[in-house]
Amino acid sequence: MLIPAANIHFKGFIDTYAQYNPTDASYTNFRAYDFGANSFNVNMAQLKFWRPDDDGVGFVLRADFGPGAMASGQNFTPGFFGTQGSSGGTTGTMPWSMFWLEEAYINLWIPDTNKELEMDAGQFQTLANFEVIQPTGNWMASLGYTFFLGAYTHTGVRFHYAPNGSNNIYFGVNNGWNTSFQNDQGSDFQDFELNYTGNPISWLNLNFTGLFGPQVRNFPPGGGVFPLTTVAGIPNQNTPTWRNYGAFVVEIGPIDHLWFVTDDSYGWQAEGAYNAAGNPIGAATWYSSENFLRYDINDTMDVVARYEVYYDLNGFMTGTGLPTAINDESIDFQWNFMPNVMSRIEYRHDNANQPLFNSNLGNVTGSSNVGNRGNPIFSMDTFEVELTYMF
Repeated sequence: MLIPAANIHFKGFIDTYAQYNPTDASYTNFRAYDFGANSFNVNMAQLKFWRPDDDGVGFVLRADFGPGAMASGQNFTPGFFGTQGSSGGTTGTMPWSMFWLEEAYINLWIPDTNKELEMDAGQFQTLANFEVIQPTGNWMASLGYTFFLGAYTHTGVRFHYAPNGSNNIYFGVNNGWNTSFQNDQGSDFQDFELNYTGNPISWLNLNFTGLFGPQVRNFPPGGGVFPLTTVAGIPNQNTPTWRNYGAFVVEIGPIDHLWFVTDDSYGWQAEGAYNAAGNPIGAATWYSSENFLRYDINDTMDVVARYEVYYDLNGFMTGTGLPTAINDESIDFQWNFMPNVMSRIEYRHDNANQPLFNSNLGNVTGSSNVGNRGNPIFSMDTFEVELTYMF
């Protein structure tokens, strides 16, 4: 506790990692945070201050520092260096920032509800999906595509109804995905979120989330290797269309020391599919299935395996403009060898039906992929060591 008299609490972490990428890429693309190839890296340091709303009102303030703050803050598309998420390696005039206010909200109990109805107002993490921003809340060193291409935060108002200790219902109105202000030009609607989080029995956890509302359509960034690279001049590129997104997480552990999680998501966006000229020709759809198997060896060690498939039928979320399928297979060993210290070793293999991944092997004259002399490749392997200190 930081200030006992005011009931203000404090905690944080420092997260570091080292990564080996055999392609000698200048950075590992299509990663949320661990994009520092063949180098020692700081992901982020985080500070969290909060006051519980036991007496009716409280707050949460969570701030990130470091390269992870740039990714989370959407100063560029997470996991990519370059203008608007392009793989060109150029920064343009972008506001590169090592600071991001991840969460800042006031929470209070609604009067006369027997502390069953709570309201949050401000910016807060999404309720969708299994993986989260802070590494201390995840099972693996790297994060999957379901997280990487999903919502990170929302800014608005969220209501939380908890009729008992096992069931929680959330309803919110917010500005949409990953934005601190409503930038949906031409729309008078806000986004809506619905969520059920429950623990009906000791070995079963459920999390069902729906996000609905107008979102600016994703346009493939310029400077890439795919055909849709000139749509930035379309007048209505910032005009939103309706997006529906659902994520369904089931976590089961009926056997001691063994847990299984499946996180399945589906997304749909009106006018998200384009022809070669960059004109909308229909709705875009995408869906994913991310699955984890975890075995707790003892109180300080565990092994986790992940298998994930991500289908972007119109190349909408990945920015390819082409039907794109990606999968990753990863295995981690975690050892908390000292109090407040978490270490992980990970091997990960990524594979896609499109040449998505950076390569620095070979020499392609005039390559637009600055810093990576080779042609993009269809698969990628990485080896990673992560070390996190929590305080």
